[in-house]
Amino acid sequence: MQTFTLAAMRNEHPDVFPQLVQQMQQPHCSRCGGTMVEETYMDIFSDYEDFQFQAKHCIQCGDVIDPFILLNRLRTHSGETPDVNSLSQPRHRENGLVMTG
Repeated sequence: MQTFTLAAMRNEHPDVFPQLVQQMQQPHCSRCGGTMVEETYMDIFSDYEDFQFQAKHCIQCGDVIDPFILLNRLRTHSGETPDVNSLSQPRHRENGLVMTG
């Protein structure tokens, strides 16, 4: 059974759990560097008992992350888990503009 909580991910995917926690605790968006805010989402079509889950939403670009989305991003097509440092990093800002490196 796949669930959306970090507690469940700890048991189901212990190999990537530290990386999931690190990514969920980031205060800035990995796409644009904007501010991430916590939100509660509801999946009314879910077959599971808990149809509410916590996720983070970027108020600037709209990117949404939750443990399940991050798990899919961490897993490559070959099934290997890349190092957390190889994931996309936030771009830095200068004078309000996003600078790519």
